[in-house]
Amino acid sequence: MSQSDHTATIRGYYAAWVADDVDGVLALCTDDVVGGVMPGRDLKGKAEVERFLRKFGAGMAGKRYEFHAIIVDGDIGMLEGIEHYTKDGKPVSTPFMTVFRFRDGKIASWRDYFDMASLLKQLQA
Repeated sequence: MSQSDHTATIRGYYAAWVADDVDGVLALCTDDVVGGVMPGRDLKGKAEVERFLRKFGAGMAGKRYEFHAIIVDGDIGMLEGIEHYTKDGKPVSTPFMTVFRFRDGKIASWRDYFDMASLLKQLQA
């Protein structure tokens, strides 16, 4: 797959998430996808990723992403940006970075890196 294909997949992943289309997110992933929310644990396989995404997305509205950089090198993609949303009525803006690994044109793994303390502070405000 080309770098532009992987970039399009990354953009498609976030477009599906913003549209509350968890099935669309999962369609871009391999069956054995491994998702990671760092610091935290790995989510192994589509079923576990789906449970997490549906639980995390509950009570969330107004999702919007600012992409500062998307870099693809071979089967690795990295995205830096800011995630904005409202969760249970509380506004959240969190800088983040995600590292994607691709296999056969699909997302085989992703890991989100962000400041958990800042996120929790915003959710408790």
